[in-house]
Amino acid sequence: MTEIAFYNLIVHLVNNDTLTEENVALKNIWGREGNIMLSLYFYRTKTSRVIDASYVHDIMDMTTEKYYTRCQDLLRDFASYRDSLATGADAAAEDDAPVLDFKHLEEIRDDIIILIYIAKCIDYFSEMKKRTIFEYIKKHADVENLSSQYIETYLVGLKPDIEEFYQALDNIRHKTPEAAEDLAREVVKICVSDGIMAYNEKIYIAEILQTLREHGLDPDVGL
Repeated sequence: MTEIAFYNLIVHLVNNDTLTEENVALKNIWGREGNIMLSLYFYRTKTSRVIDASYVHDIMDMTTEKYYTRCQDLLRDFASYRDSLATGADAAAEDDAPVLDFKHLEEIRDDIIILIYIAKCIDYFSEMKKRTIFEYIKKHADVENLSSQYIETYLVGLKPDIEEFYQALDNIRHKTPEAAEDLAREVVKICVSDGIMAYNEKIYIAEILQTLREHGLDPDVGL
């Protein structure tokens, strides 16, 4: 899974004597003391910008709860972290970070893979589809400690291939009839969310329902 350290920062920026707060992910930081630049992804506007450190008042890393008043300290920590990944010295921490942040999603990982694969099968991942999946996650997992912006970014970045889809599809045989019906209904909801069900979507829905029936599950999805 993709490394997500430095993904959840609160930064206070100074512009014309005005202090503004933004939730950002740190993509990169470089330079030397007095001339440091930060490449940031802004969750609110869903845009990336390069910011001169002179405009940064302070930064709080919400994951580690570390507070920075000097960007050179952030530069040092980021460089150290990146070097540890390159050398493999911190491989265990790299593996643990996603599990720590998403351990509450593991039980519905197969569901998410199925929903994401179906939502993207016609190359149009609409806001309505993202919202449907997000509501499903909120219903079935504890996401209280994750911002909606980050979950959306996670969903957009998740790109299951066909093998992962079929593996997840095979795993749903362990579901209760109620849980299987709930998932199948969400798949249908995604497919009709933009007003028309595409041919590829019809094929995958039929395959999902057939797989469920083979495992003794016959959900009523209203089709």
